[in-house]
Amino acid sequence: MARWICIRKAKMADPELRETFEQHGTLTMQMFLSTTNYFQHKDKALNSRDVRPDLLAWLTEQYDRAERKETWMLTMDVAITIFVGIEVLPTIIRFICRLLR
Repeated sequence: MARWICIRKAKMADPELRETFEQHGTLTMQMFLSTTNYFQHKDKALNSRDVRPDLLAWLTEQYDRAERKETWMLTMDVAITIFVGIEVLPTIIRFICRLLR
């Protein structure tokens, strides 16, 4: 049930750091984290190791967002399939009844 609703929100000491992460994007920040590279934040170079807890929390939040979106899309696909099946079922039954007459 938590997949449909909950997102673990990253609590950061510096709110502007979230904006920097969003500007760079998830994949770039994952790369910086794995290679311990520097990135630009407020006109200075920061090492990804220096912001590791905030970065990991932000990446977890981004993963939760993507997972929630995927879960809702799958739920909608199933619901649409069920509704189409319910709509088509009477037509199939009438067709079969006409064949049996």
